[in-house]
Amino acid sequence: MSIHQVELWFFLPVMLVLYWLGAGRRLWQNGVLLVGGWLFYWTWNPTLLWVIVAATVLDYAIGRFIGTEGRPESHRKAALALSVIYNLGQLCWFKYIGWFTGSFNDLMTALGFEVSAPILKIALPLGISYFTFGKLAYAIEVYYRRSPVCESLLNFATWVAFFPQLVAGPIVRPRQMIPQIEVGRRPTAKMFAGGAQAFLLGFILKAYVADWLGPNIVDPIMSAPTDYSAAMHWLAVVGYGLQIFGDFAGYSLMAIGLGRLFGVELPENFNFPFLSKSMMEFWRRWHITLNTWLFDYLYGPLTLSRGWWRGRLDLGFLVVFALCGLWHGAAWGFMLWGVLHGVALVVERRWGEYYKTLCRKDRVWVKRRKTRVYAFVAWALAQSWFIVTLIPFRIHDVGNIAGYVQGMFVSAGSAVPPGLESLRELQHFAVILLFLVVYHLTQTRLGGWAWGRFQAAPAPIRGVAYGLVLVYLFIYVPLSAGTFVYANF
Repeated sequence: MSIHQVELWFFLPVMLVLYWLGAGRRLWQNGVLLVGGWLFYWTWNPTLLWVIVAATVLDYAIGRFIGTEGRPESHRKAALALSVIYNLGQLCWFKYIGWFTGSFNDLMTALGFEVSAPILKIALPLGISYFTFGKLAYAIEVYYRRSPVCESLLNFATWVAFFPQLVAGPIVRPRQMIPQIEVGRRPTAKMFAGGAQAFLLGFILKAYVADWLGPNIVDPIMSAPTDYSAAMHWLAVVGYGLQIFGDFAGYSLMAIGLGRLFGVELPENFNFPFLSKSMMEFWRRWHITLNTWLFDYLYGPLTLSRGWWRGRLDLGFLVVFALCGLWHGAAWGFMLWGVLHGVALVVERRWGEYYKTLCRKDRVWVKRRKTRVYAFVAWALAQSWFIVTLIPFRIHDVGNIAGYVQGMFVSAGSAVPPGLESLRELQHFAVILLFLVVYHLTQTRLGGWAWGRFQAAPAPIRGVAYGLVLVYLFIYVPLSAGTFVYANF
């Protein structure tokens, strides 16, 4: 079961009815959410429910131990180390053991040794990358006394197993959610309206945008690139950027919408990233919860430490984003993608320092940076880098990556992807592009004014508009849409 498939329409109403029968009663509401979360997890893979249950109990106990007043510092450090080792060890076992073994075999073969370690095929537990990082944040925050200890096992388990964000995040910090579930929640009209609106927008991005672009544009071209022209190569890469945005931003919005239906506010995970004018700004807008986690718990402690790492900002970028790539999946393509983004941040930081020296010498450089031409060039460079670096993100084999890049300039294939074969599909593609443009234009002055006017319109007018959108979706979008791309991460 997933939060965009038809099964949800049977599961969700039951959950909401049971949940709000106990309005204002914390124990009842959290009990319903916990049982529902574990049931949701069980439907994904019944044999792996123990993974989230065991990890929850262990980190709850470690948090209580670390947070006890008067505990010797050596004991607290040992408990924190246990949490880090268990969580990262569990993540590496399920997510990377096959990749590590395969890479070891390849290395031994390259060195001339006849070694072939068995490669284990292990099912990946649902959302393990997301709840692992959330629980690690809890242990670290409690250790440094930046967050209070969660005294209730029920509250803690409810936070970890909150089903709207189980599949693909966002990564929820303990201080963002635990205080919300430590008190009873009561329903409000504003809460339900905001939840329904966010869910509908997320569903459009996922089921209408992402799930059309994948099979109709991206997959056909990238699975047989030599059959297509250089222009089609570029179209597929741009289409993939839009696809994963629709997939992941759509999921995040759907999760936020479902959270609001239960009176819980999840953190924002995307903030119109295609408006970014630099890679640093891009990473403040794309997968926000992962980016802030990496900078708070890896980049900051490394570059601000007292040891050898202190002040090594560029190396910190490279290491952190290499790990960011590895977080996304066990493949060298992901690692290369992360390193390329680290390089971009290094170049951007160095350019910023150099430009400051120019500004000190001549104030005309300050004025040039404020021009629309400078802003447009900066935007074009940032977006182009994001799009081009998606090639190793999508194609993991180094040889195939090189072949695809070459095809972007010399390929002479003549095939046409399904999304461009007929007038009907072309219209569908045009509507998708128009929707994405309008979606981002709501952040401009004129677009924001127009959207504000719509939201201030009488409820019947807004209701008719939303109704027409729903009718259109029921006609053109299958309820059995595919799984989320980021569910595999």
